[in-house]
Amino acid sequence: MDDRHFPLFVSSYGKRAVIFGGGNIGERRVETLLKFSFSVTVVSPSLTEKLAERAEAGEIQYIADCYKADYLEGSYLVIACTDDRQTNREIGEAAKARELHVSVCDRREECTFFFPAVAVNDEVTVGIVGSGKTHRVTRRAAVRLREIVERKAY
Repeated sequence: MDDRHFPLFVSSYGKRAVIFGGGNIGERRVETLLKFSFSVTVVSPSLTEKLAERAEAGEIQYIADCYKADYLEGSYLVIACTDDRQTNREIGEAAKARELHVSVCDRREECTFFFPAVAVNDEVTVGIVGSGKTHRVTRRAAVRLREIVERKAY
């Protein structure tokens, strides 16, 4: 079972997460990270409407720029989800060189961790990742787990 990964749950309160990419994937990652009290910075030339609203409300820090290695400083977690393959690869390599946890959205083999689908309530946190072979199976499992956890049907 070489495609299995150990789920490691760590304290995230106040730790800095930097997301490179302000599109739909970046938006989903922000929504998840905010549930866990990360201090979130999004670096992107543009943002989705929802991310722009969060930045305006002061819920996230927004840097209207393209990737620069300096933006990694002080980070605990890095997400590379730009629409440029080369940039994502550079982000992954730079994060690894700094021994940061990095998820590269378009290349599983370049990640040091896999961003999970989560189900959360005030008592339970469940994270799930798949092997990468079929996203549909993982998505269905996540939907079912969310139904159970969010309704406290356990």
